Parts: sequence; C-alpha cells; structure tokens
Amino acid sequence: MLHATANGNSLYHRYLGKREGDERKVHEEDEITSIVLGPLDFLPDVEVYQFWERVLQSTGHSRFLPTAPIKSVRATFWPRRTASGDGTSITPDGVITFKTEDDQTLILLLELKWRADLSGEDQLHRQWRQFLTEQEQTQALHLFIAPEISSGASAPNNKNAGGDVWKSETGSRLVLLPWLRIRSILAEFVDENSAIGRWASLADIFLEKVGIRKFSGFDHIYFKISLPSLDSAPLFWATFKFSGLATCGDAPILPSFIPARLFFTK
Repeated sequence: MLHATANGNSLYHRYLGKREGDERKVHEEDEITSIVLGPLDFLPDVEVYQFWERVLQSTGHSRFLPTAPIKSVRATFWPRRTASGDGTSITPDGVITFKTEDDQTLILLLELKWRADLSGEDQLHRQWRQFLTEQEQTQALHLFIAPEISSGASAPNNKNAGGDVWKSETGSRLVLLPWLRIRSILAEFVDENSAIGRWASLADIFLEKVGIRKFSGFDHIYFKISLPSLDSAPLFWATFKFSGLATCGDAPILPSFIPARLFFTK
C-alpha cells in the first residue's frame, strides 16, 4: 500500500471514510498499523531502534532508553493475553521488545487509534495492568498514537479506571503521540540512503495522503487587515501582567477580498 499510494493509487481513500460499492466495514486502525509500522519488522534491528529512540527523545522520555547497544528487536502485532480475574482477552495493537548486549530490556506497548474512540474509558488501564506483568511494567512504556490524543491525555485522571497507573519514580510511562509527531520523526530519515530511509519516505507520503498534514502557513489569509495601533501600549501584556483581550481594541475588519498574503506558506 505504501508504494501504491506514493504512485498515485487511490486505495488510501478508504482511510478518509470513502467506501466502494457495498463495502461497509473497513478495519482502518488495523490496516494503518500494518501499512505504516508493519515494514519495521523487516528492517535491521539497529534502524528500528533508531526510529523509536528518536520518537522517545522527542517526547522527553529519553531517560527510559537503554544505555547499552541493542542486541535484538522483536515486534509482535495484536498479541493476545488473558486478563487475570475476569478471563477476558487483552489485545494491544503491538508490543516491541528491545534487548541490549548487557541484558537490559525496553518494552513498547502500542495502542493506535484512527477515527475511533478508545474501547471503553479503561482500555489503556486494562492494557497496562492486565496485559503486562508487574516486572514488565518496570521495563515498559505505553505509547498511545492517534490523530488527536485528548482521550489518552485524560486517562491518568480517570479515578474510576484506576487513576495514574503509569506514574513511576522516573516519570510517566504513558507516551502520547499525535500522528503528526510520527511524521516529524519520519522526516528525519527520509534523506538517508538506507532501508529505513526508503520506508520513512513512503510512510511520510502515505500519512500526508490520509490527512496527517504538516502546518504550512495561513495561505488563505491576505494582507489588507485593519489592526489596532501598536503606538500606545502592548496588545496583551503590560509589565508582564495579563490584562485580558479587552486591550486588543476592536476586532480586525476582514474585507470580502484581500489581494496580498499576510502570513507565510511553505
């Protein structure tokens, strides 16, 4: 699918909500997980680690990274374990396990969302507490990847589900990742003449096509806008004290046609 999308095939439209014929059900999350992250299973271990290392560095979680060189990487998608107590199945979207040469372990527990909500307000809690053992929790990070991460951000505050189960002495083990952050990391690899560079380039194109777009300026806003004068006082702050939007004056007048661009575009 990565190659098809890069070469103009429109199959990716299914991930924008479009359906063909009598097609009703599309497992968008599973398919996108397989399309974007599946190829990592075929890349050299050191390159797979480089990608996730940069992801975690970008979120301020570098303190959880191993200190020794990586010896092996094992990726499993949709693993299934039976929860203790109620006997239900717990199936995260993926588990990636890194082993180092001095036997350190780093586990990435993955949950990806695409145009869908969490499966119950306790889904992330159940994954962390009932899929992982207590020993694994001391070695793991829980990655929540979605176009919009507010449901993941609110999970630690959910007292009914168990509260902040990801809190540790070294910081939170819950990592919130908008898909746009994944694209920004892919961009760091696209120029590399290597397997990970080729994957990153195709994955970046795919995510752009399915709506994960980078900011490129306000190219729809143009220059002839009447703004308050800046001669007398700051617009928002006076001696570092916020005094409210009232200091802005009257709202700008937006004409029906504005001929020149006001903000940049890439």
